[in-house]
Amino acid sequence: MIDISFVIAAYNEEETLEKTLLAIRANKEFNQSEIIVVDDGSKDQTKAAAEKYADKVISYSKNKGKGYAMQLGWRSAKGEYIVCLDADLEESASEAFALLEPIRQNKADMTISIINPGKKSGMGMVKRRVQTIVYQKTGVKLEAPLSGQRAFRRKWLSVLLSKSYYGFGIETQMTIDLLEAGATCLEIPTTMKHREMGRDVKGFVHRLKQWVDIEKQLRGVQS
Repeated sequence: MIDISFVIAAYNEEETLEKTLLAIRANKEFNQSEIIVVDDGSKDQTKAAAEKYADKVISYSKNKGKGYAMQLGWRSAKGEYIVCLDADLEESASEAFALLEPIRQNKADMTISIINPGKKSGMGMVKRRVQTIVYQKTGVKLEAPLSGQRAFRRKWLSVLLSKSYYGFGIETQMTIDLLEAGATCLEIPTTMKHREMGRDVKGFVHRLKQWVDIEKQLRGVQS
């Protein structure tokens, strides 16, 4: 019987994915868990890295975005608890198990990891925009609505799989969808770390892409 399903969408993450998967497996609570990696059209050796340590690898040749990849992973999940993680957490992925305790104790239906920003974090414009949107739609104030590190009970999959998610807009919209469906949410401070894009041109382009995906998601534009 599978208790926890870890679902990870990965795109060109050959340098970080292996350490992330090893950290999850090394945790003493990994028993009765499964890892599902969705290789979202990577052009590097992400698939090969996933096949070493994941229980199931779903791979396709064309990049379709995080929203599509995560839903594909959710459909394959067998666990009572679903944990969504980014591929680049490396050793800090072991802390993901901390997201489950409040759910097991019925203190929340969904938990979200608060990751402290590092020196290369952005200015927070996208985050503030999403915080405002979530509050306007649900009346709930969240510190980390964009965090990809989150967990929820299996029963909420019926809500999430009935929706359509687009690219980086998935975290914003799935948060709104679950809150509007009656789920309770608890944010948990963690020391998890992932790659920050910085404040250079590359970082700006990434955050612009994130912003565009979120706006498309909220407007129901899926292409």
